[in-house]
Amino acid sequence: MHLMMYTRRRFLETTGALTAAAGLGRPAGSFEQSSAGSRHAGAPGVQLNVDGAGLPDYSRDLERYLVRLSNDVRERRKRVIDAISTRQEVLDRQKMVAAELWKMLGGPLDRTALNARVTGIVERPGYRIENVTFESRPRLHVTANLYVPAGTRRLPAILSPLGHSVNGKAWPSYQKLFSNLARKGYVVLAYDPFGQGERIEYPGSRPGQSVLGGGTSEHEYAGRRLILLGANFGLFRAWDGIRGIDYLLTRAEVDPERIGCCGQSGGGTLTQFLAALDTRIHVAVVSMGNTENLAQENVEPPGSADDAEQNIVPALARGIDRADLLYAFAPKPLLMAITLHDAGHTYSPEYVSSSYDLLDEYKRVYGLLGAGDHVSLLATTVSHGYVYEMRRATYAWFNRWFDMNNVDDDESSQAVESDATLFVTPTGFVTTSFGGETALSLTRQMADEIHRPLSLSADDVRSRIRTVLGVEESRGAALAARVLATIRKPGYRAEQFEFTSDREIRIPGWLLTPDNAGPSIPTLLYIGEPAAWSSVAEDAFAERLCAKERCRVAVIDVRGRGDCAIGYPPRGRFYFPGRITDEAYLTWFMLMLGKPLLGGQIYDTLRALDYLRSRSDIAAPMSLVGDGPHGVIALYAAALDARIRGVALRQTVTDYRSLAAAERYTQPFGIYAYGILREFDLPDVARAAGPRPVLLLNPVTARGEPAGAAAMDLYKSVPNATVRTLDADNDPLQVLANWASGR
Repeated sequence: MHLMMYTRRRFLETTGALTAAAGLGRPAGSFEQSSAGSRHAGAPGVQLNVDGAGLPDYSRDLERYLVRLSNDVRERRKRVIDAISTRQEVLDRQKMVAAELWKMLGGPLDRTALNARVTGIVERPGYRIENVTFESRPRLHVTANLYVPAGTRRLPAILSPLGHSVNGKAWPSYQKLFSNLARKGYVVLAYDPFGQGERIEYPGSRPGQSVLGGGTSEHEYAGRRLILLGANFGLFRAWDGIRGIDYLLTRAEVDPERIGCCGQSGGGTLTQFLAALDTRIHVAVVSMGNTENLAQENVEPPGSADDAEQNIVPALARGIDRADLLYAFAPKPLLMAITLHDAGHTYSPEYVSSSYDLLDEYKRVYGLLGAGDHVSLLATTVSHGYVYEMRRATYAWFNRWFDMNNVDDDESSQAVESDATLFVTPTGFVTTSFGGETALSLTRQMADEIHRPLSLSADDVRSRIRTVLGVEESRGAALAARVLATIRKPGYRAEQFEFTSDREIRIPGWLLTPDNAGPSIPTLLYIGEPAAWSSVAEDAFAERLCAKERCRVAVIDVRGRGDCAIGYPPRGRFYFPGRITDEAYLTWFMLMLGKPLLGGQIYDTLRALDYLRSRSDIAAPMSLVGDGPHGVIALYAAALDARIRGVALRQTVTDYRSLAAAERYTQPFGIYAYGILREFDLPDVARAAGPRPVLLLNPVTARGEPAGAAAMDLYKSVPNATVRTLDADNDPLQVLANWASGR
């Protein structure tokens, strides 16, 4: 049962039927069509070839494509899960999930000395708080508070990974949970995550403040870098938790047979990771964690894709979804706690129904293992947080399974401690108090340990590109190209066209042809940052390149950009607005599917070249021009299509390695893919495009600043590459026109 019956799928089916009825989706057999029967009258010099409904809407194409892929993934996993009917088959899947999870995360890591020390003690009635630091990896300092009940007996211990609170372990509702657990006889270890509390790595002007922003900002910043290395930020987060359990087991107060784990929100999601990866956890409580699948029923892309530590790339491509994390925990006691308010607010509109789907799956597997009463789900309706009723549910669950028979599930009132009271460091920042390693320094070490072959053949690079980026070699769908309008302009003709790139994906574009142009004039396919329609506006880049420099110029919108940007879902008005405008969520979703957005955009570019070559009025070899991050798309396309004359990049980043190592960067996540740096870098791609020329105009650093001499040094061993820095006296249009003409 779902909360709303009018799903996005229903919306797509309805609008798809309307589109078909309007004739917008049918292929055309020629480039010119009669405007007979159209309700539109063309302005002077305008020939319209559109039907009565006007121009097509491309904003649902990428969505339909992703819904199909997601449905395929969900059905494949469902068949596997439904076929499991014995205890041994359950154990086999659990073992596979843990192994694949470690492989995708990039671990496990080596256990090293914890070097734990206590920097302060706060005495309170019935318990004490020890301000503790330990090293989860050499010189990687984890700041934590250890709540220790009074007495000398061995006690159950709770590891508590935290949600996305700016002040980490000092968040008021977390303190209430920890202090009450301690009063009830539990040892509790609460530790700051990377980028929160005292472990903020980009310190602001006061403790708890990051110059990158609050919440998940530093997680996302670190996590994108790791994707390039074939790792996930969940590795760093989970390893801290595992080493936290190692620390608990060094304490004489802790009973090693009674280790529990509970977390709220992002801490709940991390509890799911730890439940799958660390068998020493005997009881788990996931409070308002991300208990919804990515490939969920009625998925609305980018769906439940979240920040870096909550995503697992490329899990869906390997038959694993979020449900598998807690599937691997069975038959140990598991409590899931949700709030109905999170559906369409903190999480996707399908959050509640998906959480119950997970519960049904877990009940079945727990039943197969003879532990049907070991799993439960409780709900409330308030806003997101580790609220009173969920804290009570947590106490009751641990009391039940850890045989705390004389302990109640109520709370004692107590004022929360100040942030400073719970500080482990003198300054409130590990970076300024202890120094040591950071997510960035650890990522740099990982990058240094990657050793690709010193010399890759062009064919090898092309094969690696197709594998890593998921670029199909064969062209599946027919082009079904048609011209929607032809407009006569001073000195040139503009044609608005569309073609089919990949089943659901249609690509719109413009072709500008100078008057009296022969078939052999230079032809450029321009992949620009602006939408195609804005690039051909009067005095825009493409228009000037055609009218002034007499080049034939084609401009397209690749999937996810311009008119092909994904549309807003009809539901989730509080959830989706920021996620639609921020391409990162779409990028995460596609990476987890094993179909990077970048790979699809490259494929669209290759299909655009096919379309242009199919035209009788274009005979000369074509060149590619790409702006900014779109220059990366153009470079890949040039390497994969041997018929391209050459490729020019304007203000494009020089390499991926600098993105992985830079302290600050501004390049969009859309140009990333999982494990790229293990296979090749952009200079390798440029070399693979040889002997055809690669022109780098004003290349930039990871932060978007002029790369200058560093770019020249990086490309000096690429014989077909030229790095050129233009100054104010150079006209970039003339430079490109001369380059395209071979002058």
